[in-house]
Amino acid sequence: MDKFATAFTQDGLIQNTASQEAGLQENSISNSWARCSSYGLKPTGKPVDAVTSNVELYNIQQENERVRQFVLPELQLLYNQIAGTNFMVAYAETNGIILDAFLDEAFKKSDAGRAVIPGSIWTEDYRGTNALGLALHSGTPQIVAGKDHFFKKLGNLSCFAAPIYGQNNEIVGVIDATSDAASRQQHTLALVKLASKNVENRLFIDQFSDSSILVFHARHEYLSTTSAALLAVDDHGFIDGANTNAKIMLNGLNLYNKQHFGDIFSVPFSAVINRLNSDEIIRIQDAMGSVVFMSMKATTAKRIVHLPAKPSLNKNPQYKQNTLNTAPQKEAQYEVISPKYISEDPILKRHLSIAENALKHNLPVFIEGQRGTGKNATAIELSHRFLQKKAYIGIDCTQLTTENYERILFGATGKRGYFSQEIQSHLSGKLGQASGGVAIMSNIEILPEIIQHTITQVIEAHQENRFDYKFKSIGGFLFSSQHSMHDLQLNMNMSAAFLESLIGAQVQLPNLSHRTDFDKITIELLRQISPRHQLSKASMDSLKLRNWPGHIGQLKKVLRVLVATSEGQIIRNASIQTDQTLSGSEVTACDTCVQSSVRKESCILIKKTWLETGGNISLVSRRLGVSRTTVYKHIQNIAKACP
Repeated sequence: MDKFATAFTQDGLIQNTASQEAGLQENSISNSWARCSSYGLKPTGKPVDAVTSNVELYNIQQENERVRQFVLPELQLLYNQIAGTNFMVAYAETNGIILDAFLDEAFKKSDAGRAVIPGSIWTEDYRGTNALGLALHSGTPQIVAGKDHFFKKLGNLSCFAAPIYGQNNEIVGVIDATSDAASRQQHTLALVKLASKNVENRLFIDQFSDSSILVFHARHEYLSTTSAALLAVDDHGFIDGANTNAKIMLNGLNLYNKQHFGDIFSVPFSAVINRLNSDEIIRIQDAMGSVVFMSMKATTAKRIVHLPAKPSLNKNPQYKQNTLNTAPQKEAQYEVISPKYISEDPILKRHLSIAENALKHNLPVFIEGQRGTGKNATAIELSHRFLQKKAYIGIDCTQLTTENYERILFGATGKRGYFSQEIQSHLSGKLGQASGGVAIMSNIEILPEIIQHTITQVIEAHQENRFDYKFKSIGGFLFSSQHSMHDLQLNMNMSAAFLESLIGAQVQLPNLSHRTDFDKITIELLRQISPRHQLSKASMDSLKLRNWPGHIGQLKKVLRVLVATSEGQIIRNASIQTDQTLSGSEVTACDTCVQSSVRKESCILIKKTWLETGGNISLVSRRLGVSRTTVYKHIQNIAKACP
């Protein structure tokens, strides 16, 4: 099926048939009632009037201030859009705590109005089946009308709720509307979902305020609606982010690793940016062959770096690419390049073989290596070798805190729900999503001890098969760290039980300078960046002799710069020798900054950013929020050394 066959309404919501929606809704309500019963609640009883303290409410509101600044205008608009009397609209954060609410006078005087106040908690274990709690649990928009509520006491209400998603597919809140059942209107849920989508788009635009925001859709007339896809693109044409609609429309293309515009669409960024900056709507083709219309969210003046386009597969030398022409014609097609994992180094090859055997025997694998040595790529490669095309779920431990880890790892029901025999509870968290596949956890060295203890329990439960027979367990566990196992064992903050649970196989990734397959790694990286470019033998030898403190990540950046500055398709040694920004040597602080740790860190950050942006002082100034004079003061010695 073509990826644009998914039907979008003009308000940006995916359409389902009435029968599909009715079946899903009935199943969702039934599952919620079962959960409520498991919590010990009774339909004839009363909801638990759970409320936070005023101090806690204030702190939570401050923590969610960024989201609230976009939610509050939408709540006010939604309040004005919902006709009738005896209704309210509210915003709750990810733990089901209502932070803001607008109630009409009739609703304020009702029992529900006195219960739905800022600070009140509306999760299922306290309030039974309700739209807000159900939306948090399921991650989808929900209606709970009249007798669908678990508690009979709430049976005169109809509730409509839709989750708000952030850039990393995590829920950042819920918008809810509630009215008396008699005056319920069918379009209320559509209005709630529209408000939620508007907040998501505003959060996206705010998060990528330093990028160009490109808007596209298969239908020209939908570019101004919430169904449009959004891409954030930096000054060099690299994609910084994509909203949910973009991920749906570009299904089949990799938007999770940082890609260049030319990797996703069949035309260089430099060929379209000026037209987009001029408020022009263009017709463009993506790498999968689908045609979309594209415009820019707001006119900006950007410095454009001209990177070469991918080669056309059309072998006619007289053929001229013209994908921007609005007249119907056959458009250029480009090969979608899939990265290959290089493991010709004999030591690495042996480690990978041992790791595969460990996974087959239900043992975890620990991957260690310095930043940029390819820990994540190695984990994914092992996952593919072990379970072929089965799913793998990546979990970045830097995102886990003692406050949010249960929700992220286990979903709305938390640790208690995960270890229960209820199948539904296993599906919402990261670990539940890894069922039948592989869980990849990176940066484990920063985990608080309580999370280490919890992960230890999860590993042991899977190894000892403590779950109900209906539950599909995780097929394998992969862990990675920049610290060696020896260093972790010396770290007083690391639990001995947790480190013991990681015993299985150990993969030690060698530094790039020590890899015997350096040539093949370089050729593969260059193929991914620009297939038509090649390195001369002298240039390859020159790269091999350099120091690579940033390892594979640094080599990739260097190759991008070489491709961008190369005058032909052969990258020659002269380009490397004359450009000091490609030296690969460790960036050091200025003599005047070395004495202060704070100034030293700031100085190195400025220099690294200057090198990464190709010497663009203005761009460094904008990205780091410092003056151009400050940037020049720190990089002037490097700048003098460059031709």
